[in-house]
Amino acid sequence: MSFENLPATWTDHPLTDPTVTADVVDLMVSHGDRRRGTLTAVVCDPDARYRATVIIELPPTVELRRLADPDTRTIPNPNDLCQTALHPIIPAVRTAPGTSLILALGRPGPAHLPAHDQEWSRAAHAICKAADVHLLGFYITTKEGIHQSHPVSDPTAA
Repeated sequence: MSFENLPATWTDHPLTDPTVTADVVDLMVSHGDRRRGTLTAVVCDPDARYRATVIIELPPTVELRRLADPDTRTIPNPNDLCQTALHPIIPAVRTAPGTSLILALGRPGPAHLPAHDQEWSRAAHAICKAADVHLLGFYITTKEGIHQSHPVSDPTAA
């Protein structure tokens, strides 16, 4: 997956194909964004065509070294971080009925941190669902690559 695979007319087509969408995410989330920690919102029209990108820088506490230490109490949980990051985006998106989003978490570290990535994916899906905003996909971007993260039920939820 690479933005170099995108056709020149990619903005004319719906972003419903996960492979093409991953290439768009690769274009929008720079390696610096991935290193620093960002949440990128790709805004799409009612036909799922690209319209804009908003990059939200996450607090520096989202560093991989701290993610590896579950006893660190200074790290906000992914649900709170996602809620805070999307707080200014959701009301703006809702002003245009039918607008949809693609969200991409840019983070340092290995390509897969299953528990962490699932928390972000569940949070993003829940926030968008509660706001009645269609989420076309949630992606994880690292220096190693990009993958789509589908929410899985939380086994600890009762």
